[in-house]
Amino acid sequence: MKKEGFLDLVIGGPDMSGTSTQIKDILFYFVNNNYNVKDLRGTELDIIAHSEIFKEKLAKGYPEYRNLEGYLLQLEKYKNSGVSAGSEERIFFLINELFSGGGTNQDLRIASMVKNNVTSYINPNSGEVFIMEEPSKRGAGQVARVIEQNRSKFGGQLNPYAAALVHQAYRSEEFLRFRGPLRQNNKKIVRSRSEESACYQIYDKQFLKKGITQEEYLKLPGHQIAFANAPTNVFVVCGPKDWTIDDYLELKRQRSSGRDIDDHEADANYQVLVNHRYATDWLENLYHKGCKMYGGTMPEITRFNLYDSREEIKKKMQSKLETLL
Repeated sequence: MKKEGFLDLVIGGPDMSGTSTQIKDILFYFVNNNYNVKDLRGTELDIIAHSEIFKEKLAKGYPEYRNLEGYLLQLEKYKNSGVSAGSEERIFFLINELFSGGGTNQDLRIASMVKNNVTSYINPNSGEVFIMEEPSKRGAGQVARVIEQNRSKFGGQLNPYAAALVHQAYRSEEFLRFRGPLRQNNKKIVRSRSEESACYQIYDKQFLKKGITQEEYLKLPGHQIAFANAPTNVFVVCGPKDWTIDDYLELKRQRSSGRDIDDHEADANYQVLVNHRYATDWLENLYHKGCKMYGGTMPEITRFNLYDSREEIKKKMQSKLETLL
């Protein structure tokens, strides 16, 4: 079952396409096939929980956990069973110490898979499969997620061009801290959205007038890194090429119940543009150009029907995964 060489799989698509759900289904596919899976999604706090210093000071003697939530559930289990896991006051003190710098000159403890004296080290060999996400809820990605997707709440001053600059900074950061070491160690990476989210950012004369041009996009340092180290595979869940505004509005009505609608999701014209780029060779052409410019290898792009049921998409993705593994 083990594959020589890394797998770097991106799950992408327009809003409402179910990316988080698909990531979760793929995560459990690997779990059910007895891979050691580490879930790196979340904030900087979530990723610190995978560091060696966290395991040594707080998780020593506990069973392996997949993410911070799994560790905290173990604490609760031990507490409810009457087994002492150390005083709650001491545990919370240590958690705060590890998350806030621990008396060092760092304002916030930052994790990485590069062993040095300024970050909390995560061993890239601590798992076989690593689940990630983009835009991340940490670092530069956190700024992009909060402000760029909700710019109307901040007076609308951050335009798509500025947002692209934030995204490219995140691509450098995430690659240097995590993706690069994981690829060097032949690990399997599954992540949601990547440089293919250019579908959301690149200029369109009608519906994205403040977007960045493709030429400017590809010249940014973070995107140079991204296309030089492109994913091996991209799974795209999208609607048909001729998707309409009415199609999107109906999908939003079905899938947005109980969820706050951000600026991107509220703009139906924009979503139709984004879907068209995902559904056509616009995406292949972007990767072809970017990879050719920076010496990367074109990913294999596989599309799935947004209107299939969750179970159907899961089966098709898992079938494709099995051919890759």
